[in-house]
Amino acid sequence: MIKREGPGWRIFRDSSRDNFSILIGGENWAIELNESEWENLVMVVIDLSDQYQSVKEQLMGDEDITLELERSPWLAILKGDQYGWNLRLILSSSGLFNRGAEVYWPKNVTNYVANAMRTMWDSGYL
Repeated sequence: MIKREGPGWRIFRDSSRDNFSILIGGENWAIELNESEWENLVMVVIDLSDQYQSVKEQLMGDEDITLELERSPWLAILKGDQYGWNLRLILSSSGLFNRGAEVYWPKNVTNYVANAMRTMWDSGYL
């Protein structure tokens, strides 16, 4: 089992489970994901985080930015300013499980979640 967590977020991976081996969560919510949903989610979060990092220095004072990225089955919406960002994710109901979800991490935790996902990706612990 792999476990990463901090104030307002958590990621658990239990490879002994068949269908839903990953659990992601926030302050008052959690959802289990299958491997495909998880891998797509990690790539969406990493790509959005990289886009944000490349433009945040260009933002002025209180200027806001919204970045959206859709990669099946996820729609990801990053909203932020030069000091941080929050993330809303929508899991489309499709495939065998025909389920959907909407999740949210606020500005004070999103960077930690994205860094944990990137570390898991880089170390091969997807």
